[in-house]
Amino acid sequence: MSVSPPPSARLLKLGVLASAVLMLAALGLFALSLNGRDHDDGDVRLVVTAQGCEPRELSVPAGETRFSIVNDSQRAIEWEILDGVMVLEERENIAPGLHQPLTATLAAGDYAMTCGLLSNPHGTLHVTANDDAPAVALSRQAFIAPLAEYKVYLTLQTRRLVEAAEALHQAIAAGELEAARTAYREARLIDQRLAMATGLYSDLDERLNARAEYFAKREQDPQFVGFHRLARGLFDAESTDGLTPIAAQLLEDARTLGERFRHQAIPPAQLANGSARVLEAWHAHALDSKTLSAHELLDLQGLTAGAEKIVTLLAPLLERQAPNALEGLQARLARLQQDLPEQSNTASGAKDSRDVDREALLADTQALADTLDSLNRTLALNG
Repeated sequence: MSVSPPPSARLLKLGVLASAVLMLAALGLFALSLNGRDHDDGDVRLVVTAQGCEPRELSVPAGETRFSIVNDSQRAIEWEILDGVMVLEERENIAPGLHQPLTATLAAGDYAMTCGLLSNPHGTLHVTANDDAPAVALSRQAFIAPLAEYKVYLTLQTRRLVEAAEALHQAIAAGELEAARTAYREARLIDQRLAMATGLYSDLDERLNARAEYFAKREQDPQFVGFHRLARGLFDAESTDGLTPIAAQLLEDARTLGERFRHQAIPPAQLANGSARVLEAWHAHALDSKTLSAHELLDLQGLTAGAEKIVTLLAPLLERQAPNALEGLQARLARLQQDLPEQSNTASGAKDSRDVDREALLADTQALADTLDSLNRTLALNG
């Protein structure tokens, strides 16, 4: 029996090289497919750099527009559409080099765009009249009762927020660390119940809730104030030093927030849409953590309580017009509430977060956010 001679060393090298080239080509095509996922040729593309938006001005027709926001900077960024100081739509925590889609339904008019770092100049979004666009506003008459009830809720909750912020300020001024931590947790829980409504006012939301990574100098930036700045001092540094002016500003902002809620109406379309937005923002940041900290769990507890209020307000409308949607919404809320551990008033602010099913909470939060995000379309189609 004859035996074939073994391949030469040269042929082996050529074979290995050819395999490597094919593998690199396959990886390149895979990467391109990932980068292009959820991207459509009809999207309005906007690039956010370290300096701001490119282009600085956009023009789109009224109605529904799908944007593709590309992060061409070295830091995670957020992008918002603002009507004055009111946030209409946003995407948070877009990683460097990646893009995220955002679908917005806008009436004709001029809007501002935040462009990455909060210190960057705003861009301008021109929305032109479009006779073929469907109505973008839900019937306000149908929301008279829900909005009236929600205004009472906001009034009561902001009173509690001011009281907790006053206790927090007093404890920090007196140098009482444990009392300050307790007051912080109470104030933060209320703040997150109000997150949907607070998030509509970009100036107050930035001072109360913006994270360090959205400022040019991060933790050292003088504009970095609010709850996250206080948490770094009280829980990370375990000190009240230098926090008195921060707590005083937070108290002033809480009072201003109460005034806004008393004198300005919440747009009906923001009840569900805004609730989805704040849950999605929590989800985006939680994805970056291998475990959920006590502070993140506290925030989610407050956000869930705020979402529950919105579900209660919308239930009568959905029961008449889309009972199946209501059933799904309530089921997803109940699932999140079931999987979310109760908070305790311990030094850490929560039960041992190592025992929390992180994946379940992430899935529950995203499912509830997705369902809330679909409600405006559901109500418009049936209303």
